[in-house]
Amino acid sequence: MSQPNPEPVTNTDGSNASPVKATRSNRNILHNLFSSREFSVVLVLMVLCFGMALAGPDIRSRFFGSQNLHNVMLQIALLGIFAIGETLVIITGGIDLSLGSLIAFTGMIMALFVNKFSAAPGTAFGLLLALLLTLVVAMLIGSLHATLVHKIRLPPFVVTLASLLILRSQSLLVHNQLPISIAEYPAIVYLANGALFKDTWYAIPIPVIILAVIAVAVSIALNKLRVGRYLYSLGSNEQATLLSGVNVYKVKLFAYGVSAILGGIAGILWASYGNQGDPGAASAYELDAVAAAVVGGANLAGGQGSVAGTILGAALLHFIFSAINLTLPNPDQWRGTIVGGVLLFAVLVTALQQRRRTAH
Repeated sequence: MSQPNPEPVTNTDGSNASPVKATRSNRNILHNLFSSREFSVVLVLMVLCFGMALAGPDIRSRFFGSQNLHNVMLQIALLGIFAIGETLVIITGGIDLSLGSLIAFTGMIMALFVNKFSAAPGTAFGLLLALLLTLVVAMLIGSLHATLVHKIRLPPFVVTLASLLILRSQSLLVHNQLPISIAEYPAIVYLANGALFKDTWYAIPIPVIILAVIAVAVSIALNKLRVGRYLYSLGSNEQATLLSGVNVYKVKLFAYGVSAILGGIAGILWASYGNQGDPGAASAYELDAVAAAVVGGANLAGGQGSVAGTILGAALLHFIFSAINLTLPNPDQWRGTIVGGVLLFAVLVTALQQRRRTAH
């Protein structure tokens, strides 16, 4: 006697679906989740936090203390903002090595503009004008990068390396190697040092809110808008993207322009955080941005990367920095080792994953 047929599985739209296909689909979703770079970073973060929880009571209380967690959130936000811009450039197959110097330069000119325009009618108008002009300058720098890379066909590495050197030099020349104070402008200082629900254990630094807004906007651009598809396509195969009718120059203008604007926002926040424009600020921080993006799943060959992954990469770096600050002597001397080691490991993992995909 034949067995009765099983009841069909019905989808939400009323159509029937095979139980085997549904199971296979669920397995694929789980496989993609567990094999994703974001999940790996979250797992490492959990292991790190578990390890710190097993440390001595003094180290444990300081690591998980509200003040330390507040500082770590602030540092993650400051790095995450310009690391998202770096991710956009990496997705296109390029790289932006100028961000550390751009942060110092925009911080200096913002402080210069603030002091110059604060005497304009209405202090608020002068401050807003200073911030707007700073971001316009940053955007022009990013546009120049895109133009040199696309129109003149110069390598992104060379263009942005030259920019790194030029902008750092110009930062020193803005005010004869001296910082420019903005301590007397509390509205500017508040941008990095203020917090929602201040003086409570759940205080949220203002840069975290700025990062959240930027992250949502860029995620929508990458996942929902046409420019996002073009960015990934450009990084995967520029020639094919060009032949498909896409204006590749505009896509690069978008990537490098947004990267520079986010670098300008980071420059404003760094100056706000230190109460001054500092020509020596953010030295080598472009490497932190590259590390955060690559740890989060961006491929230096282009075509891969995500906002969530980059923020997780920034979080991992700063939780590691916090851990070594509490456990190792001379922690600042270990910073380069940590960034370099994490970056090398992430690139190695990416290479092994690509080999495995090729083998299959």
